[in-house]
Amino acid sequence: MEDNKITLEGFLRVVKSGTTPITINLSAKGEEENTSLITFILPGYDCLDDFLLDDEVTEIEIVKLNVFNIVIDTTND
Repeated sequence: MEDNKITLEGFLRVVKSGTTPITINLSAKGEEENTSLITFILPGYDCLDDFLLDDEVTEIEIVKLNVFNIVIDTTND
């Protein structure tokens, strides 16, 4: 059975913020620790480069109901 994979764009397209803005802290998976890339508020993900949107999401941490820490795998960039 294949692993289910989700791209960053696939995840961000389905998250709805309603009346409360959602803050996304985006990081890249590194060898030792994650590297912070950008923090933005949804729906502002359309400002990201396409190569980031195509990356696989490897971790989602819900810090608060309106703050997500997302880690992506950028090894294919």
